[in-house]
Amino acid sequence: MKRIFKIFIFLVLLIVLSFGAGGYFYLKSLNPADTVSSIVNKNKSNEKDKKINILILGLDETSPTDPKRSDTMLVISYDPKTNKGSMLSIPRDTMINLPKYGTQKINAAYPIGGYQLAIDEVSQLIGEPIDYYVRISFEGFVQLVNELGGVEVNVPMNMDYDDNSGGLHIHLKKGLQTLNGQQALELVRFRHGYAEQDLGRVKVQREFVLALLDKAKNPAILLKINSILKTINQYVETNIPPGTMIKYANYVIKMDKNDIKSATLPGNPQYIDGIAYYITDPNEIKSFMRSFNDLTTPDKDKTNTVISSNIKIEILNGGGIPGAAAKTAEILKEQGYDIIKIGNVSGITYNNTQIINRTKDKNIIESLQKILKNSIIVDDTGDRNTADVTIILGKNI
Repeated sequence: MKRIFKIFIFLVLLIVLSFGAGGYFYLKSLNPADTVSSIVNKNKSNEKDKKINILILGLDETSPTDPKRSDTMLVISYDPKTNKGSMLSIPRDTMINLPKYGTQKINAAYPIGGYQLAIDEVSQLIGEPIDYYVRISFEGFVQLVNELGGVEVNVPMNMDYDDNSGGLHIHLKKGLQTLNGQQALELVRFRHGYAEQDLGRVKVQREFVLALLDKAKNPAILLKINSILKTINQYVETNIPPGTMIKYANYVIKMDKNDIKSATLPGNPQYIDGIAYYITDPNEIKSFMRSFNDLTTPDKDKTNTVISSNIKIEILNGGGIPGAAAKTAEILKEQGYDIIKIGNVSGITYNNTQIINRTKDKNIIESLQKILKNSIIVDDTGDRNTADVTIILGKNI
């Protein structure tokens, strides 16, 4: 019985992380009549074939004192009626409000209330029920990729980053290559080189999951089944019933990665009181989910893309808040804006943030105003400044 349970766990990981086929074929080869058919038939009367949503939690466990926040959050969905699937990335900085804890980032839900609170918050955020969860630690991720023999993936850029205090060291070269477990972990954790930082990172994470699909379909994986089962049994936790795993494996066995669409939850990065958040709008998410849930036609990545432009911007700190100009510049650089100057205003203190506009592009100004809440637009028709837009940060930033 313990052996069968390990196989179930193996199947879970292949379904929810790579929609792979190897575990299913292995399970059928053990005892097709008793192991697979009986479990599937037993569950047919209890559960109709329906779309399911599974929350994937990748835990940050870099030290024993860490609160084990969910560094990676993915909602993987599958609809047997269309035989299509989807992956929705939830940025870890997404702002939420927790009773008794106030404003938090969504990656704090797991250490505060376990998988159930994480499920509840994600469900409330996207407006859909989350049926199951799968939790895997960084160490388990590394071990699993090593057991699979590495994964071939295209590294989008040279990645070099060192955080001695956090014990994070990333050094990868650009190009197509087979990454071992530690290198794969570096790939999915890297964020500081992307223009959108965390948004760029979650896109690469989804691309890595799709690369796992190709690897999991390799028949050679079955030769490593015992060691893989041991790794998964040690590091993976889930609440998916064994019968449900087997039933949906019957469907997803026929899937191709082209049947899977992916996206990032729409929103905008903002600094609030010096803390980086990802701000979402319930109405925007509701509209987005209606479109994203149409699994009949997989489409290109729908990562929320903010306006990128050649607009030259200078940022001046007029509110006296230390570091405000530098932090705002970082946010706007993530959005693709060209920041040509950062400085301070001397001799006067501004209560309200001003966006001094010297362009005719209303979309750019509206985009800036969404990021800089409660800002005032001031049109300047003169040509006395080399910057297209001057942002004077007030005390209300």
